[in-house]
Amino acid sequence: MKKILIIFFVMMAGLAIKSKAQTVYASPKGEKYHTADCKLSGDADGLTLAAAKKAGKTACAMCKPDEHLKDKMAQCSGKTKDGTRCKRMTASKSGKCFQHKDS
Repeated sequence: MKKILIIFFVMMAGLAIKSKAQTVYASPKGEKYHTADCKLSGDADGLTLAAAKKAGKTACAMCKPDEHLKDKMAQCSGKTKDGTRCKRMTASKSGKCFQHKDS
């Protein structure tokens, strides 16, 4: 029984740490943080959810990043202008973020 409780607490701690390490996108001057697929994120930089909240930023009401952090995320398969792979994460079935979904 003790082993089961220990395993349970370790798993819960791991999930808590993972949720704090989720990547969201925000611009330095912006007040909101976004998902990688949000059209309002523009050229925002990636940062951890904890860092965004510490900076006083709130979740975007349009893309609702707090609800989508549980979605399975993958790196966008699109290419940037210089030919490197896009660094944004996406939950889109197409495998591409909003900037690359039409390309």
